[in-house]
Amino acid sequence: MSKLLEDRNDIELLVNRFYDSLLADDRIGYMFAHLHGKHWQAHLEKMYRFWESNIFDMESYQGNPMLAHIKIHNRQPMSEEMFAIWLSHWQNTVNQLFHGEKAEKALFRAATIKDLMQQRVLTDELPMFMQKIRPIRG
Repeated sequence: MSKLLEDRNDIELLVNRFYDSLLADDRIGYMFAHLHGKHWQAHLEKMYRFWESNIFDMESYQGNPMLAHIKIHNRQPMSEEMFAIWLSHWQNTVNQLFHGEKAEKALFRAATIKDLMQQRVLTDELPMFMQKIRPIRG
C-alpha cells in the first residue's frame, strides 16, 4: 500500500529501494559496481540529499550531477537504453511506495533529469528548449 512522500525517511526508503532494483538489473546494475564497498554509503547519502533537494525544494545537495555523469560516460559509455531503464526503475519504485503531490513531483523531476542528462551526456549538446533560453543582461 502506498503512502504520501513526506520527509527524509521517505526519501531514504525510496532511494534505497530504487538502488536495490537497479542493482538487480543486469542491464544497468554493473554501472554502479565502482561504488560498492567504502564508497556506497557516501553515494547513498549524496542521493538522499539530491532527491530531498529536488522533491522538497531544499538546499541540502551540493554537487554537479551533470559533470559526474559525463565523467562516468567517459569511463564507461552510457546509452539511451540505460537512461530509459534508469527512469523505468525510478517510476516503478515511486509508484510502488508513494502517491500524492510529492510523488508526482518525484516522477516529473526524474523524467526531466533523464532527458537533460541523456541529451547532454550522449550528445554534448543542450536540449532544444534550453538553447532558446538567453541570459538576462542588466
